[in-house]
Amino acid sequence: MQNKILTLVASDGLAINEILKFLKENLNLNIIQQNQLSEHSTEFYIQDFDDAKYQNLHKELSDKKIDFCLKDESLKNFKILLCDMDATMIANETLDDLVKISGSDFNVDETSKLAMEGKIDLRTTLKTRVEILKGKPKSLIDEVLKGIQFNSGGKTLVQTCNQLGLETNLITGGFKPISSYVGEYFGFKNVISNEFNFDQNDCFTGDYIPITGEKNSKYKYMEKLSKDNKVNFSEMVSVGDGSNDLQMLKHSGLGIGYHAHQIIKENIKTQIHFTDLTTVLYFLGIKKEQFKD
Repeated sequence: MQNKILTLVASDGLAINEILKFLKENLNLNIIQQNQLSEHSTEFYIQDFDDAKYQNLHKELSDKKIDFCLKDESLKNFKILLCDMDATMIANETLDDLVKISGSDFNVDETSKLAMEGKIDLRTTLKTRVEILKGKPKSLIDEVLKGIQFNSGGKTLVQTCNQLGLETNLITGGFKPISSYVGEYFGFKNVISNEFNFDQNDCFTGDYIPITGEKNSKYKYMEKLSKDNKVNFSEMVSVGDGSNDLQMLKHSGLGIGYHAHQIIKENIKTQIHFTDLTTVLYFLGIKKEQFKD
């Protein structure tokens, strides 16, 4: 049985002695090595972890508001980072923001929620929302850009991965030029997204160029990255929150749900519930002293 790495991250610091006691006495874990990554994070190398113990581990750490990652020891040398944009790297749902600013009374919040839960077709909802914008001025995008809230830890995540040589990708069902703006802020090397069409008067035409507008578009891009860079899926780490991220997260060496919708919580083991995006770095085994702001 392959050794596991258990990484813990807490926003308020870790009570290591208390946690060690629980791991050893309650779960009877055989800890062979311990590395402190920061005052907020520690990783343990564990032998003979029985998956039957996972539920007890999950409950104990969730009760203490500790995010954790349990992965095979072999998953270390990651080469590619893939991040969703809306509700992951930023707090906004930017297409919904555009529809609201346009003056439409269409219930975008409920529609987006259902799409992100995988309960209605993503491409259909994108088409509906973009059609609402037909004839509206391109300048509405400037209003959306002013309201963007960048999620905590995102810039440190991307800049650190860039510094360590990972290829960083912002891959989103959102739209350029919004995605380009967000990608530039964080420092992503590549931005992959849909694109709005505009007419000669700089107004929305009501249609778009669908680059990432289907359920498995992100997974298909992973396949392209794998082929072009001769990189295995096991060397990719991905972060997302909704149904269109599911296949990307499932097939990555390390897929991480970030404050995710239920469909991701039910299908992806590694989740960030309580801390910020720098937790991804800790899950990769990176010490705080290596972080680049």
